[in-house]
Amino acid sequence: MKNIRILFLCLGVLVLLTGCTTASNDAARREAALPQTQGGQAITECSQVLKNIWQCYTDAERFSAFGGEAENSIADEPGDLPINNAAMLHQRFLLTEELSAQITEAAALEQLFSRNVFCAGVFSLKEGTDCAQFSHKLSLSFEEHPWDGGSPQRYLIAEPVTGFLLLAYGQTSVLETFLIRMNQAYPNGRILAYQEIPAKTPPQGLHPANSEAVSISV
Repeated sequence: MKNIRILFLCLGVLVLLTGCTTASNDAARREAALPQTQGGQAITECSQVLKNIWQCYTDAERFSAFGGEAENSIADEPGDLPINNAAMLHQRFLLTEELSAQITEAAALEQLFSRNVFCAGVFSLKEGTDCAQFSHKLSLSFEEHPWDGGSPQRYLIAEPVTGFLLLAYGQTSVLETFLIRMNQAYPNGRILAYQEIPAKTPPQGLHPANSEAVSISV
């Protein structure tokens, strides 16, 4: 009788160990299937990239903001953007048609009253897109844009995570805080450009060369 109890005890331990091993293997398979992670959290959407940065802000640093489209916005959180609206992408981020065609997802976070104070977007790049070339062309858009009065002071282009490109622009003091929090959320990210926006005020009575350019001022 004693031998039988010992046999059942051994069988129970064996079943328990087998279950633990199976669970560990399942966890390993799930982890291997996930995309790149930041702090153990899978980054699957552009909005999540921005959320990870926004969550690093202290209460004192936060400001009134909205995410996504202005017509269908999310209060005080980043939100997704439609990538089929080329006019909106150009108006808010100066993406040309060529650059808009190279993204698969987009998300935004914007200061509630003026995007010239702060506006940030994250774009998921199509496979095979050269991030450095994309960044260079986007920089040219900012350098050449005929800004109206009250324009943003500086812009930032970065690659916080491989395959995601981040653009932020606004007042220098606000961008400096954003840059600190971005580095906190993504210490291994790359800064591709951090430049002052040159003032380009057209002579009085004349129109900018590109009369169809849409101002980012609100």
